[in-house]
Amino acid sequence: MIGKRLSVAVYLVLCPVAGHSAAIGYAITITTAYATSDPFPNRLDRAFTEPATGYLQIANTGGSVFSGTAGTIAVSAFAGDLSFTSPLLTLLPGSAVSIAIPDNSANVGGFNGPAYFQRPGVEITLNGTMSNGLTTETVALLVADANIHSGVPRTDQYTLTSDSYVLQGGDPWGFDTGAAFGLSQAHGVYVFNQPVAEPASLALLATGLPLCVLLHSRRRRTAT
Repeated sequence: MIGKRLSVAVYLVLCPVAGHSAAIGYAITITTAYATSDPFPNRLDRAFTEPATGYLQIANTGGSVFSGTAGTIAVSAFAGDLSFTSPLLTLLPGSAVSIAIPDNSANVGGFNGPAYFQRPGVEITLNGTMSNGLTTETVALLVADANIHSGVPRTDQYTLTSDSYVLQGGDPWGFDTGAAFGLSQAHGVYVFNQPVAEPASLALLATGLPLCVLLHSRRRRTAT
């Protein structure tokens, strides 16, 4: 009796019912720039900006639909909290929106930490759901300016070298590098990319099927 119960338990673990949902594939591309005006379309905010500041674009470069909010965590060392959260929005495949960093993001001492230390910089958020029309998945994405790279490292007048921190003028500690240095930066790019995962149930079924057949065969021989 104990052996029979054990066989049934193993059968249930290794032979799940097919149909367990897989992770939804999606791709979101973040692009950062420092410019005299917004180089990207569909700006969400209405913040005041000076003749040069940081701008970012959030683009849906995958096949799923995003619904939720986009924003920034941008607590500056000198100018206070410059963060932004959008109203609820929908990003269809191929669509994009942009956000400006208020005032001049290169001369506020850097973001999200004490002045004149290396910090994360502005952090970009995307919170909501991804849907492929059949399944919906919750997403909470965050990436810091420190991790958005242009691939073009440069050394500024403070002898600090970086190919990121584009939104704050290119200096990793938040020093004001001047308009000429900031405006000559290449754009930074970061991609969130989640491929479509193989359904876990199908993988388990493929692994456990031979054992299921073997157990079933043994039970029939025992009964005979």
